[in-house]
Amino acid sequence: MLNKIMMSGRLLTEPAVTTKDDLRYCKFSIAVDQPKQKGIDAVETDTFTCLAFDDNANAVSFLYSKGGTITFVGSLRNAPDNTAVIIVEELHFQNRFAVKVDVNSEQIF
Repeated sequence: MLNKIMMSGRLLTEPAVTTKDDLRYCKFSIAVDQPKQKGIDAVETDTFTCLAFDDNANAVSFLYSKGGTITFVGSLRNAPDNTAVIIVEELHFQNRFAVKVDVNSEQIF
């Protein structure tokens, strides 16, 4: 069975890393435009909940902010409340993107 999904959308929430029982994760929501239909000017959007773990969580929190565009590959999973959650497995960068820089961290990307 294959469970892969590629998404590109705008972040609806500010990503932040949370640590619980030695598990680092970043939970965020994205809005993805549906394909534009012929003769209809309005574009509908779908909202998805996403989870990134460990290094991916740190990268999402460091490189992206609310309103920015994110592109990633992941897998679709069921949450305990029977909603769909996308698990981020790979981050993909476009040629142009804005980077949040923390000058106190001395971390260079």
